[in-house]
Amino acid sequence: MEGGEGIIYLDAVWLLNLLMDGMILSLTQGITRAKSSRTRMISGAFIASAIVPITIYMPDSWLVSSVGKITFSMLIIWVTFSFTSLRAFFVQWISFYFITFAIGGSMMGVHYFLATEINVQGGTVVTFSGGYGDPISWLFVLVGFPCSYYFTKWRLSQVSVHRMKLEDIYEVTVEWNGRSAHCKGLVDSGNQLIDPVSRRMVFLADPFVWNQFFTKGELDLLEVDNVLTSMDKLSEEVQSSIRLVPYQAAGVSGKLLVTLLVDKISVKTSEGDLEMKHPLLGVQHQDLTHDRLYQMLIHPHLMVKGKSA
Repeated sequence: MEGGEGIIYLDAVWLLNLLMDGMILSLTQGITRAKSSRTRMISGAFIASAIVPITIYMPDSWLVSSVGKITFSMLIIWVTFSFTSLRAFFVQWISFYFITFAIGGSMMGVHYFLATEINVQGGTVVTFSGGYGDPISWLFVLVGFPCSYYFTKWRLSQVSVHRMKLEDIYEVTVEWNGRSAHCKGLVDSGNQLIDPVSRRMVFLADPFVWNQFFTKGELDLLEVDNVLTSMDKLSEEVQSSIRLVPYQAAGVSGKLLVTLLVDKISVKTSEGDLEMKHPLLGVQHQDLTHDRLYQMLIHPHLMVKGKSA
């Protein structure tokens, strides 16, 4: 199709939009956990990309208007995903728009970086070129598309992970031997560790917590090898509190975890403080997370069996 400034390659534009629409619908399914099938996904992407010829050949069509685009987007969601409820449909529809804006912004940024001449007709991105299309335009399709896809997917997964973490993070206070340590704890649903002898719950704390009770030299003595060979170097209060708990890590059994019998662990929740008296607190010598978002792993049973303060 010829324009005043050059030639619009409809096949390239349609291919680009088909790939982008498929990517957007795939990401929408990922973050909403909507049910779909390969046939539905392909059909939805094909219908979504049909806006390209409509925009170019019928620029005055009602489908190019705001109302038309809203209606058209609802059709795309209805075709792509199985309808389970009005609420689920609305979440899928809003997520589709959110991802569209995120992807569109990054793709426009790649376009700008590559200095490709672009135009927007009725909301559809089209490129201009001469001959059979310049290498920059095709580089945009072949490189910009996957880069934008993986970057957006990575960012959405990061946001999702941090959101899940923040939902389960609480203010924690540990009391032992007349002293207190304060930190943030994550409820670890996978932690089912219990001392087989005393049946006490086992929590896990990293150096941020233990440095509030011990010096670095004292903390080094709490390595499992040092505890087994040099117990006499520890103070009497530490010796009376130490418990070695067997555990399994990454499929390897027979490991021993150095724990201390602390006086109390308190977790601050929106419904009030939850307390557990005389639990075991495992000694972790490395940070539990690189971003130090939390410093303790909370046993999930505390959230059910802990006593309110």
